Amino acid sequence: MPSAAPIARPRSRPSAPTPPVPLARWWRQPRWARATLTAIVGGFVVLTCWNLARGGDFSFYEASARSMSQSWRALLFGAFDPAATVTLDKLSGFAVPQALSIRLFGMSISAIALPQVIEGVVTVVACSVIGLRLAGRGAGLVAALAAASTPIFVSMFAHPMEDGLLTMSLAVAVVWWQRAVLTARWWPLLLAAAFIGVGFQAKMMSAWFVLPALAVGTLVAAGGLRRGLARAGVLTGAAVATSLAWITVIALVPAGSRPYVDGSTDDDVFAMVFGYNGLNRLVPGAVPGAVGSSGSSGGLSSTVSAVLHALAPHAATGGDASSSIAKLLELPLVTQIGWLYPAAIAGAALGLWRWRPRRGRLSSPARRHGFVTVLTLAVWLATAAAVLSAARVPHTAYTAALGVPMALLTAVAWAEGVRLLRSPRRLERLTLPAIAVVQGAWWVVLLVEARLPAVLSVPALAVGAAGLAVGAASALRPPARAALRPPEGRHRLAPAALAAALLCLPIATSLQVLDDARDGSGGDAYVGVTGRGGHPDETFTLSAPAPWGGSPHQTPALSQMVALAQAHGGGEDGSALLVTDSWALSAQIIGATGADVLTDGGYSGHVPVFTVSQLEGMVRSGRARLLAVADGAPESDPVRHVATGDGCRELGTWDFGSRAEGGDVGKVSGATLYACGGA
Repeated sequence: MPSAAPIARPRSRPSAPTPPVPLARWWRQPRWARATLTAIVGGFVVLTCWNLARGGDFSFYEASARSMSQSWRALLFGAFDPAATVTLDKLSGFAVPQALSIRLFGMSISAIALPQVIEGVVTVVACSVIGLRLAGRGAGLVAALAAASTPIFVSMFAHPMEDGLLTMSLAVAVVWWQRAVLTARWWPLLLAAAFIGVGFQAKMMSAWFVLPALAVGTLVAAGGLRRGLARAGVLTGAAVATSLAWITVIALVPAGSRPYVDGSTDDDVFAMVFGYNGLNRLVPGAVPGAVGSSGSSGGLSSTVSAVLHALAPHAATGGDASSSIAKLLELPLVTQIGWLYPAAIAGAALGLWRWRPRRGRLSSPARRHGFVTVLTLAVWLATAAAVLSAARVPHTAYTAALGVPMALLTAVAWAEGVRLLRSPRRLERLTLPAIAVVQGAWWVVLLVEARLPAVLSVPALAVGAAGLAVGAASALRPPARAALRPPEGRHRLAPAALAAALLCLPIATSLQVLDDARDGSGGDAYVGVTGRGGHPDETFTLSAPAPWGGSPHQTPALSQMVALAQAHGGGEDGSALLVTDSWALSAQIIGATGADVLTDGGYSGHVPVFTVSQLEGMVRSGRARLLAVADGAPESDPVRHVATGDGCRELGTWDFGSRAEGGDVGKVSGATLYACGGA
C-alpha cells in the first residue's frame, strides 16, 4: 500500500519584530503622573510667557523674520530684506516658524517669540518621554522638571533665538533614536536623522554635537559589529544628507536668481556655513571664501596660534563669554547651565554602572537599552562641553547644548538613588542624599556669583534642606523597613523630597525671569543680573505679566530719517525706501515698518552685496532714489562712492550717539541721507 503523501503545511508569514522593551507612554500612566507633568509644562509656559511681549529680538534677525513673512521668495532663501537681495549670515531655518507666526498673527514681539515657547514645551515633553522609557515615570517627571527649570532654557525659549529650534530638534531626535533602540527598527532611526537635519537648519554644525553620541550608542545597541556599523552609518549618512539638502539646493540656484549669501566674500553658501559659522571660529582661515578668511593665511602656524589662543585663560569682556578652556565653570555661563553639574556626572556614573555589561555582554534588552542610552547621553554631554570649551562662545544661549543631556542624566541620578533606597546596605541607601549634599556644596560657590535675591534663595534653601533631611532619614532606616518602602507607589515622600533637594536652586534661579530686568534678551538670553551689568543691591521685583503685544523699536532720529526719505519719493513706484551700508540702520526700519530697505555689506560690513556699477544702474532705473551712508564708512564703500558722486545731494545728517538708547543704531554714531537721480 503506498505511503500517504506528506501533508503540506502552509508557510507562515514572518511576524513583525516584537519590541524587546515595551514602549512606555504618558497617557498610560496614572492620573497623578499625568497631572504632575501637565503642571510642570504649565509652569514652564508661565515663566516663558510672563515677559513675552517685552523680550524682543536682536534687530538683525527680527528684520529677517518680518521680511520672510512678507515674501515667499524671502522665506525660501532666508533673506534679510523683503526684496531678498541678501541672506542672513547663517541658515534661516530658525526664523521660518517666526515668519509664519508673523504672517498668521501680524507683526508683534510676541508673535516672533511664540514659536520658541512651543519649541520649549516640546523639549520639556521630549525629556519626559526619554526619562519615562529609560527609568520610569518618576525619572520622566524629574527630567521634565530639570529641563523646565534650567535657567538658560527659561530665558532662551522666551526670546526669538536660533538655539530654541536647535535644542528642540535634538531632543526629539533622541526620542526617535531611543525608539529605534527599543524596537530595533529602521524608520525611527531615519526620523532621528531627519530631526538632526532640522537642527542643522536652525544652527548649522551645532546640530552635529549629538551625532558622535548617537553613532556610538547605535553601534553598541546593535549587538554585532557588522549590524552596528550599518545602522550607525545609515544614521550618520542620513543626518548629513538632510542637513546639507537645503544649502545644496541654494548652491545649485544661479547667483543671479537668488540673494547674495551673507558671511561669504564670494557668494558661497558652503563657505558661510562651514567657514564663517564653523571651522573658522576654531582655526581662522580654515575655509577660504568666508568673511574674515582673507586676513589669515591658514596653515600650521595659524592653526597652532588659534589653538593656543583658545587655551589661553583670558576672561570675557562685554557680552562675549570667556574664551578660556574653563569657561563653563566661570561667569557668565556657569550660573545659566551649571547648577546640576554634580548630579549629571553622578547620573552618568551610576547609570553606566547599573546597566554595565556582564561577562562582556548586555544580557537583556532592558540592560542594553539602559546602558546605551546613558552612554549616549554622557558622550553627548562630553562632546558639547569639549567643543564649547575650545570655541569662542558669543552669547550664553550656546550653553543650551548641554541642557537636555544634563537634565536626563540628573533624572538618572535621582532614579538610581531612589532605587538604592531599598538596598539592605546603608551606604548604598545614602547615595542620593550624598549627591544632594555635593550639590549643596557646589551651590554655595554659585550662590555668591549668581547674586540670587534672598526672597528666592532663602525659601529654596529651606525646601532643599527639608528635602535632604527627609531623604536622609529614610535612607538611615533599618534595611528591613527600607526594603518595604518602594520608590514609587503610595509612599513617595522621600523620593519627592530628594527631587526637591536636587532642583530647588535651579527653580529659584529660573523664577527670576518674572522680573523683566532679569530675563535676558533676544541678543543674549540670561537669567539674573550678573550678565546685564547689575549690582548686588538690585532687588527682585515681580513685573506685571505681558504675554502678548509689543512692537519693534525705532529710535526718534531714525524715524525722522525714514519720514524724510518717504517725503522724497522713497518707496514709491516700486523703488526701495532707501539703500544703506549698515544693517544697524536697515534692521530697525524693516522690523518696525516692513519697508523695502536694501543693505550693502551684510552683517559684517564686508560682504560685496552690490558693486558701484550695480548701484549706479539702480539709481538710473529709479530702483534706488535715497542712499543712507553711515558715519565712518570707508572710501571704498560702494554706497558712499555713489552717494557722494555726481547726481546726488545731501538731505540731512543725524547723530545717533555712541550708545543710542534702545536700538542697534548705537553701533553707528550717525548717518547722512542723500537723494539721487532726481529724487
